Amino acid sequence: MDNFKKYVQNNYNQWKNQGKCDLAIDLNKKIKEEYFCESNPHFFTGNLNSDLVLVHLNPKRNKNKATGNYDIQKSKFDTFEEYFDYFSNFGKYNYGVNSERKHKSPFDKKQIRFIKPLNILPLIGNDIFEDLEVVIDQKLQIELIPFGSENFNYSKVGIKNIEPFINNILSLISAKERKYTIFCGRVFEEILNNYISKKHTHSFKLQKKDGTLTKGDYHFIEVELSFNNKIIKAIIAPQYATQGMPIDKYGAKFNELFKS
Repeated sequence: MDNFKKYVQNNYNQWKNQGKCDLAIDLNKKIKEEYFCESNPHFFTGNLNSDLVLVHLNPKRNKNKATGNYDIQKSKFDTFEEYFDYFSNFGKYNYGVNSERKHKSPFDKKQIRFIKPLNILPLIGNDIFEDLEVVIDQKLQIELIPFGSENFNYSKVGIKNIEPFINNILSLISAKERKYTIFCGRVFEEILNNYISKKHTHSFKLQKKDGTLTKGDYHFIEVELSFNNKIIKAIIAPQYATQGMPIDKYGAKFNELFKS
């Protein structure tokens, strides 16, 4: 975990001192366009030691409509310690009792609905702000690539360019025993292909609000990842990001299949 923190600090220092991160600049050069934002990196949110890990592709960023480029964002943090503390306690700063509680994110609320059935975090259910603080700060969310983009085209970015980022997050995940490691999105089956030593796909239907079952099947892909002579047991959740899906039922099915 110390190596991960040094990795984050090195990129933060570059952003703070020169306005951009060398890693993002080099990545864009390889892709041959300004695909990723080169400032304002976002590596993780929450507790690095959490038993629950969710891995996402990268932060969402929009290009300036007038220029067609990403705006260069200056650091609002005076020190790396402030930067690291902010993302370690993002829930407290945005949803805690001493915050203004103005941060509104459907994505954050969606996490509650998925995670609550797992019965791994102390959610209370009658105060959404308290539950948001718990969900965000007591789990670990990792961004595969810490630089934002408008979308994520796996083929365009290229597996060779992604591989160093995969190694960084797998090193962090394997630094301790985790109860659940969940890769959110179908594309992770391709991204992790070279690391997968075992794989089993669970197919099922989910109950909709009207009580009927979905026409199409939903899935969880149970995998074992081989990395640095270690085995990481994980789940790929292909439909996690699908809009309009019964995410709470998806979480309940996860608990049914994988509860220890």
